[in-house]
Amino acid sequence: MLCIQRMQITVFWYTLGPTLHILCGIAGIWLSRQHTLSDVEGMKRAIVAMKRRGPDAQAHIATPKAVFGHVRLSIIDTSERSNQPMSDPTGRYTLVFNGEVYNYKELSSQLINTYGVNFITGSDTEVLLHGLIHEGERFLPRINGFFAFGFYDLEEHRLMAARDRFGIKPFYYTSGTNDLYFASSLEAITELIGQREIDFQSLTTYLQLSYIPAPATILKGVNKLLPGEMFEKSATGLKTKVWYHIPTASIDEGKMTVDIPSAFREHLDRSVQRRLVSDVPLGTFLSGGLDSSVITLLINRHQPGTPAFSIGFPDQPFYDESKYAKIIARHTGAEHHLIPVHMHELDEWLNHVLNSLEEPFADSSAVLVNILSAYTRNEVKVALSGDGADELMGGYNKHRAILRSLREDWINKALRGSEVALRGLPEGRHHHIFDKLRKLKRYSRGLSLDFKERYWVWACFTTQATVEKLLIPSKLNLSRHSHIEDILSTINSEDFNSVLLADIKLVLANDMLHKVDSMSMNHGLEVRVPFLDHELVEFVTSLPAMVKINKQGGKRLLRQAFEKDFPTGFFDRGKRGFEAPMGHWLKTVLSPLLDKHLDAAVISQQGLFQYESLLALRRKATSNNPGDSPQTLWAVLVFQHWYSRFMNS
Repeated sequence: MLCIQRMQITVFWYTLGPTLHILCGIAGIWLSRQHTLSDVEGMKRAIVAMKRRGPDAQAHIATPKAVFGHVRLSIIDTSERSNQPMSDPTGRYTLVFNGEVYNYKELSSQLINTYGVNFITGSDTEVLLHGLIHEGERFLPRINGFFAFGFYDLEEHRLMAARDRFGIKPFYYTSGTNDLYFASSLEAITELIGQREIDFQSLTTYLQLSYIPAPATILKGVNKLLPGEMFEKSATGLKTKVWYHIPTASIDEGKMTVDIPSAFREHLDRSVQRRLVSDVPLGTFLSGGLDSSVITLLINRHQPGTPAFSIGFPDQPFYDESKYAKIIARHTGAEHHLIPVHMHELDEWLNHVLNSLEEPFADSSAVLVNILSAYTRNEVKVALSGDGADELMGGYNKHRAILRSLREDWINKALRGSEVALRGLPEGRHHHIFDKLRKLKRYSRGLSLDFKERYWVWACFTTQATVEKLLIPSKLNLSRHSHIEDILSTINSEDFNSVLLADIKLVLANDMLHKVDSMSMNHGLEVRVPFLDHELVEFVTSLPAMVKINKQGGKRLLRQAFEKDFPTGFFDRGKRGFEAPMGHWLKTVLSPLLDKHLDAAVISQQGLFQYESLLALRRKATSNNPGDSPQTLWAVLVFQHWYSRFMNS
């Protein structure tokens, strides 16, 4: 262990031995008193808890009233000189940072010319450090990239923290009467504060959505920074503010002075080029669908032969789109890596995913992202993905259903109020006809609600009535968090852009981005999302909704911009998307876990769920007419497995 004394700062560098490879992790403690050995030991435990996030270097810094820790996966300037926590030459300022600043070279030149900064490393971390030293929060809008960081001023004993515009990187924190703790993971936070108490409002929300939207977490008193949010902590208290809002003003299509598809194409191409900055090998995810195919096309125009990674499902031909991925790889010149995943392999990965979750999260497609990331990491350290396109441009079936529901035609009039008549029909995800009946029932239920509640019900996987049966009444809290209410309050049936914006804030930030970040980081893989370049997002959100989606379908703008680059009619087929074989899992490989976690004694001691309702749910989920109950039972199982690992440890 190496100790360096400088202005009352002690720096510790050490290795943790073999680890799973995961991207950077940060942690910090701001104290109203002198730090003690207990605080330092807590930081050491937090670093161990985050060790999967950074295999390349781990360190912590102790100042009189603050302690900071960092674990690193090296992407830019992989030398030791760029390790963190990073302090300026005077020792006054210290930064712990997780993310990438794509325009760091441009910002570096500006800082040299404006302030005469003398850079020691070639890292984006040092650029961010000096940008914050000289400009503070005014520097944030100049960053093109994704990040979560803590920036400390020793002289003023002031901590500044911020999260990127769209929530690509996580940031957990808790602030008591005097002290503040933060980290990249929920587990690391609890190692710092040493207390764990379930938030029942978050539990109720989780069972409905299958995830927990920021700023809430499953633990009482622990929060997430919202996307585009920051705070300052000093002796005068904690001040939180939003530093970035997604612009909402729409430009009339007829008044646009540029060709919209061409302008969109240029924005996306620039975004991809920015995300090719790396000192380590990179590749791309390729599903065979429109979003990832376009990203693969653009990457290979700048770096021919870039590896593209796809999953195939030999046992599930209905969902297997690997043949399309092969065609796109050949068409774009990508070096294709096809990963055939058989049912028994899916089964084997389930425990790995369940044991990696630091907060209950029941999007079952996380299993597939985990497998894809594991194989991709064998070849590259960075991958680009197509995430964000669906939320930006109306690519989900839900979007088409919401748009369809606005019509006053005979179909909607006939289906409105027909829920009782449809109730007895079989439904499920395991058969084409049953799946259509499931969607028809869901559509009918939504039509009877006002527009905002319709959006909410269609965003949920589990109905409120089902959750009411599952939880003990004293643990049930159906009131929605204020941030969810804020999102719903912006939804307007006269402006479909409000629906897309709500999805960006709710679904994208808390489900899709969390899924990709957590699963890819299980294997030390950094995933970059070109569709979420803020300049591109601001351009797309400024356009009328009908440029993006109409009754023929979504992502119109993406199709128009790139239709000439692909074989004629290639993207006319509907994207199927992989449905996890949840019914199969619950009857087979997950059955022993269900026996363990739904045991009568366990449920009684836990005091959260109604035992008889859980048994009824299990019978329904494993029946021949399961409906959506398998997803609900999976959400319960994920929570129970997390609870046994996390709350009972």
